[in-house]
Amino acid sequence: MSIRFKIIISLFMLTVAIAFTATGVSYWLLQKSLLEDFRGRLKNIAYLGGVSLDVSATERLISHLQKELSTAEIAQIEQSSDYLLLDKQLQTLRGAEPKLIQYVYILVPTQHFTSSRFLVDADVKKLSAKQIRGEPVIEEISHFGLPYSLFSKHCVKNTFATLAITVEENIVADPQYNTRSLSAYAPIRNQHGKMIAVLGIDLKDENIQAALWQSKLSSLIIIVVALLIATIFSIFVGYQLTKGIRLLDSVVKRFAKKQFDVRMPILSEDEIGTLSQSFNTMAQIIDNHAKQMERLLAAYGRFVPHSFLEFLKKDSIIELKLGDYMQQEMTVLFSDIRSFTTLSESMTPKQNFDFINAFLRRVGPVIRNCGGGIDKYIGDAVMALFPNSPADAINAAIQMQLKVSEYNQQRVAEGFTAIAIGVGLHTGNLILGTVGELERMNSTVIADAVNLASRLEGVTKHYGVGIVISEESLSQLPQPIQFSIRFLDKIQVKGKKDPVTIYEVFDADDKALRAFKTAILPQWQQFSAALPLFQAILLQNEQDMPTQLYLERLEQFISLGANNEWDGIEVMVNK
Repeated sequence: MSIRFKIIISLFMLTVAIAFTATGVSYWLLQKSLLEDFRGRLKNIAYLGGVSLDVSATERLISHLQKELSTAEIAQIEQSSDYLLLDKQLQTLRGAEPKLIQYVYILVPTQHFTSSRFLVDADVKKLSAKQIRGEPVIEEISHFGLPYSLFSKHCVKNTFATLAITVEENIVADPQYNTRSLSAYAPIRNQHGKMIAVLGIDLKDENIQAALWQSKLSSLIIIVVALLIATIFSIFVGYQLTKGIRLLDSVVKRFAKKQFDVRMPILSEDEIGTLSQSFNTMAQIIDNHAKQMERLLAAYGRFVPHSFLEFLKKDSIIELKLGDYMQQEMTVLFSDIRSFTTLSESMTPKQNFDFINAFLRRVGPVIRNCGGGIDKYIGDAVMALFPNSPADAINAAIQMQLKVSEYNQQRVAEGFTAIAIGVGLHTGNLILGTVGELERMNSTVIADAVNLASRLEGVTKHYGVGIVISEESLSQLPQPIQFSIRFLDKIQVKGKKDPVTIYEVFDADDKALRAFKTAILPQWQQFSAALPLFQAILLQNEQDMPTQLYLERLEQFISLGANNEWDGIEVMVNK
């Protein structure tokens, strides 16, 4: 079936729509007739209310409007017998048509023709109670004396001017209270016939429509039946007319969400069928290209760390440009396998690669799980960045040492030599970005913090410890007590002029060694009695290398003497 024939059917449906529009006009005329009925009923209620309200109570309340009132005074007036009497009468008046009447209130004119003030509002008590209970109150509460603008309220101004009952012709919007209503206003006269106030009654639009629905139900049944028949016919024809287009539209939307494997079924041999076939051909080409791009991006992601893209706020490697950079304080972690050169000499090239990959696939996930990102692998060495707390980096270092201990159990069981790693940590500002040229660029980190972290990793060999951190990292720990840390030394690393205070983290040591180091912490830094203390400590554990180094240094000072310029700083001659 051709598109032209389908258009003819659509024009037929338009004719049906015009016929139902005519029915709608008839329905509107009925509404207008019923609206007149509501206006008449509203006028009668307003008249009865205007002559039945207590005039004396009204006059006494009006007398309070002669002066400015505080909030406390207004609240006191709203608890007075006169206010409560008029409130009760307004509630009774609203009860005459509870399904129609929304608001009942009394307005008092002012010296300005375009304004008035509230005397009593039948909703004040209810809304105030809700407000006291802490419930939300959307509309403004019309407290005693609250100003009410008459700028657009021509009907009530007419009542003030003519002293006659007036009813609005149509439903009118009130922007001050965000309502649409049909209102009537009746004058309230004193015993001398003088108008002292105006009674206002509002039929809210929603309530009017609800009442109209009840009165017009019989006529609506006829319209509903006609609409039901027309709807069923329209749905059937419309479905047949647009089935192919709707299906193609849904397929295109799924395709737009990168579901590139979706295809359009061929349902007809018309123009829609031809378009569907063309779409499928295009989708297949794009799908093949997208899969190739996904494989390429996945491959690139193995060489460019995902954390690097996150630091630079890039969604994909495609967005990277030469010179992109960011500056931030981070903790740098360096780890290295000790004596790897000697170890690698006993292995073939393939064994070397297998060994390094076996090591890295154990420690890599540890770094990511602790909130860090691996910046690069340098042979057997690992450099990682931790953008949050240094505690994340220390946790990673501890977990890396534990992973190495597990790995060593496997290596020893298989007849291989156990390995050891050193980990150095330092916290400082660094610049991370892309360097190179247009045809070849690389991600890199430029900072003194990187160099110092690398030096601290080398220091672990000198002191025979697993993890060394700088004072900068220690000072930024939110809870240093959560780790087992002891002062190690104050050193001057190679290539640096300023001394660095370093500490050992020994949480990853075996249970006995950790208990030993914890036990000697109170004696560790008692310099005045250092020699006998370190000798005693060494007798307890001959393998504690920092103790050996301190003891050698003390014996040297005792035999040769410390010169006047000695500042307690150990100068490191090796990296």
